[in-house]
Amino acid sequence: MFPIPNQSLRSTLRAKRFRLVRPIIFALVAATSISACGGNSGDEGQPAPSGSSVATSSGTTEPSSDATKTTPLGAGELIVFERLVPGTEEPDLYTVGPDGGEPKLLRSPGNYPHWSPDGSVLAFYACLNPPECSTAVALLERSTGDAHGFPSPDPDLETHCAIWEPSGKRLACEGLSEGDPTRNGVYTVRASDGKGLTRIAKNRGGDDLPLAYSPDGSQLLLDRMDPSRREPANHALFVTPTSGGQPHRITPWGYTDDYANWSPDGRTIVFGTKGKLYRVSPEGQGLAEITLKTADGSSLAHAFDVAFSPDGSRIVFSVGSPEPGIYTARPDGSDVQRLTTSPTEDHHANWGAASDS
Repeated sequence: MFPIPNQSLRSTLRAKRFRLVRPIIFALVAATSISACGGNSGDEGQPAPSGSSVATSSGTTEPSSDATKTTPLGAGELIVFERLVPGTEEPDLYTVGPDGGEPKLLRSPGNYPHWSPDGSVLAFYACLNPPECSTAVALLERSTGDAHGFPSPDPDLETHCAIWEPSGKRLACEGLSEGDPTRNGVYTVRASDGKGLTRIAKNRGGDDLPLAYSPDGSQLLLDRMDPSRREPANHALFVTPTSGGQPHRITPWGYTDDYANWSPDGRTIVFGTKGKLYRVSPEGQGLAEITLKTADGSSLAHAFDVAFSPDGSRIVFSVGSPEPGIYTARPDGSDVQRLTTSPTEDHHANWGAASDS
């Protein structure tokens, strides 16, 4: 059964994400989840995943008592994605090569993955200290497979940080405050310690989800929810200056995504909505559908969650039923290649650069 449109899922999943499990996804592949927690107490009563670290009450990280380590991932380009197995509540992180092959389990659970610009570290959402679940930053070292995290630097502000700035030094975060909704907006923190909280966008009573930086770091793409508008036309993609200033809308209301991406050359933003992929300029010009052509000449439908390869020569994206999986194509939609064929829900694919680590 083909899943419900992005915007219809968003309000329900937003509410769920900020509880213990904190699932998130509003793309077109039915129910998946993003656990966004972690943080400032020990992991009493539940062992940490293999090769992981847990955040302590002081905000530092300590390695798990489990000495088993995740197998190092190698130095080549690598695609990471979420896989939600039917009957489970939380997705796991898997990897697959750009040319396909058998996907390998990277971490369980984990979601909303984003590689650092140099491909050496993966930022993702996870609860590293259940049951408190206050992690703002969860990171996995590619060279070792070890995971560690940091709690939110402000206990009155819930922050979820996974979007790397081009320098690799900071992460952009969605910020929400139940006690003071005027604080809602986009913030950044240092990737090194999860501190240095800085606000770069305000959305009083609404919700801003950071999606991608421009290659020069001067602008940030975000999904903005306007609480004064009715669903499903209460979300759109915006671009905001990272130095502060007024965000500008680049898509019509209702055309949005939670996993849009910026091309390495800075000229194009790609996103998926209502089962189709689109491209648009950072100024909001030239909005056009990307028609996905398979080898037999037919068009591929039910696509979402799109991102660029490190060199911008290809895109990676998800497809819903009847042929679910992770696919790649050229940015114009030609030369479609299928990477995963499992009947599971595979989504939020992110293409990492070759790493020296």
